[in-house]
Amino acid sequence: MFVTKEFTFHASHFLTKYYGKCERLHGHSYRLAVTVEGAVGENDMVIDFGVLKRVVKRRVIDRLDHHHLNDLFENPSAERVCEWIWRELESFPELLRDAVSDPGFAEGMRGFLKDGEEVDVGDVRDGTNYDVRLYEVRLWETEGSSVSIRA
Repeated sequence: MFVTKEFTFHASHFLTKYYGKCERLHGHSYRLAVTVEGAVGENDMVIDFGVLKRVVKRRVIDRLDHHHLNDLFENPSAERVCEWIWRELESFPELLRDAVSDPGFAEGMRGFLKDGEEVDVGDVRDGTNYDVRLYEVRLWETEGSSVSIRA
């Protein structure tokens, strides 16, 4: 089964190997979809959406949101940024183990919840299915333009 979580982040860039308006400094409100694949586990889920969010936020969103991408990439085309995101998440089972075993896991999970929502963090941690792999990363630079990498 496939589970997808979408994210947004905002960043500026200019293309260094392009001639036209995109060679000038500009910004985007990027949309990112991360899809993982795995079997439904004992808790009747492939992965908890909050855990998936925690992994992607730590490895990708926190590092790109409100940054100038040229400081991170020589030529930050959507293709190159998408490749970088894939590499950051490629070892997903290890990242998942790290996120769930982190001593701040409970506090972090509560931070992802809306006010008033209740969660038994022990159930989330104990029911985690670690046999989940990265399947696809899709990055939208504009509403109608995206690139993707798939396993």
